[in-house]
Amino acid sequence: MGATSGCGLSPDIAWSDHRIRFFTKLVTGKRVLDIGCVEHDREKFKSPYWVHRALTQAAKSVVGLDYDEAGVAFLRENGFNVLIGDACDFDLGETFDVIVAGDVIEHLDNTGGFLKSCRRHLSPGGMLLVTTPNPWYWRHIAKAVVRGRVQSNVEHVCWIDPVLLGQLAARHGFALREDEVEYGTREWFNRILPLPTMVKHSTYHAILRPA
Repeated sequence: MGATSGCGLSPDIAWSDHRIRFFTKLVTGKRVLDIGCVEHDREKFKSPYWVHRALTQAAKSVVGLDYDEAGVAFLRENGFNVLIGDACDFDLGETFDVIVAGDVIEHLDNTGGFLKSCRRHLSPGGMLLVTTPNPWYWRHIAKAVVRGRVQSNVEHVCWIDPVLLGQLAARHGFALREDEVEYGTREWFNRILPLPTMVKHSTYHAILRPA
């Protein structure tokens, strides 16, 4: 499935981008729910980094979910199967092989509700894919040392590192294995820095599986 012509979307997808690469390698041939598909800004619809478009080309089927009514209406008008809903409390009446939550969890004031909703929408053997900013990214550490604070996105309400994500997941029926956490960054400079992996990358990706 893809967008219809004339909607302003780039014909190209940044398949090598760390987020798109992480998601698409795990959704091939799967039934997918993409939470936060609008990604806040209408300009994202034109970007080669827009995850939802990549998912629709890699997966068997994709349903999008977002609370942005105008954004959902736009996507529906252009051929995408998307619904309006609250990531912290949703009931779609169906299950999915994979749920994608790209840079979503740090925006939520009810992470427990989010995980519970995801858990009941997963098919047996399914998985929840989470990406979120890495709190230990070297730029964050440097800003904290120099300024005494880290200026975050105004819509972010929490930092969650992999250890805390695992503990949070365990409270709501998921398990996170250490070997199913990956780190990534879009900036080439960060990738060549002689720093530990968990420090030089801006984002981490995790696979949460029903326990």
